[in-house]
Amino acid sequence: MRTARLSALVALVLLALLIVTQLIYPQVPESWTIPMTAVTVFLFLGASVAAAWNRSGPRYALCLAGLAFLVGLLSEISGVHTGIPFSTYSYTSALQPQLAGVPIVIPLAWAMMAYPAWRIGELIGSTPLTRALVAAGALTAWDVALDPQMVGLGIWVWPNGGFYDGIPLVNFLGWFAVGFVLFGVWALLERDQTHPGDDVLSDLLGPALFIWTWIGETVAHALFFEGYVVALASFIAMGLFAIPAMLRLRVVERWR
Repeated sequence: MRTARLSALVALVLLALLIVTQLIYPQVPESWTIPMTAVTVFLFLGASVAAAWNRSGPRYALCLAGLAFLVGLLSEISGVHTGIPFSTYSYTSALQPQLAGVPIVIPLAWAMMAYPAWRIGELIGSTPLTRALVAAGALTAWDVALDPQMVGLGIWVWPNGGFYDGIPLVNFLGWFAVGFVLFGVWALLERDQTHPGDDVLSDLLGPALFIWTWIGETVAHALFFEGYVVALASFIAMGLFAIPAMLRLRVVERWR
């Protein structure tokens, strides 16, 4: 019980720090943006792992984050060297250190969003297959907001351009495919992991990370980053998953 309370406290503290960091992020000097990008990933990852730990135990949390890191790293290495599955792109030297042309913080970002996306899949999907499909869709919807922002910061480039803010649409198909592999494997593995307890806070922490990202990315793009087109696309894409998940949370809490 003490471990569960501590992990919940850690998740809440890191979520609060994440929100503060992201609120001041657009106001910092340009020279700070790259270091602060890394800081937000670490804060988000910590909050995500702590939230999963609180709900389902340390083995569950670390296995999901580790699997997402590995799948993300391998897919990114393949992407930058072969163009599969995201199309032709490359990372600049802005984020260091790098492994095989991929900044280490990038697969950490895959790991940070794995648990929130999976919780969205759990809330909306009713079978392992539908949960994996929904979670992959939620992960891809996040990239609708993420990719234009990172291109704008000069973290990666698409030399051939593309339909969506200079990004090829096949990139999002690649994200969905990789996400489905990740969550398809997890849907098979997680049956052997610790099952969640009956706690309202533990149920809310994962979805809260996704919902905050949805709201934060929409507002940030509209006011500071890529403008209203990307903001609207982000709002619609992530909202297609955030809103049904919130409604499902209301139904679940009503019947507790």
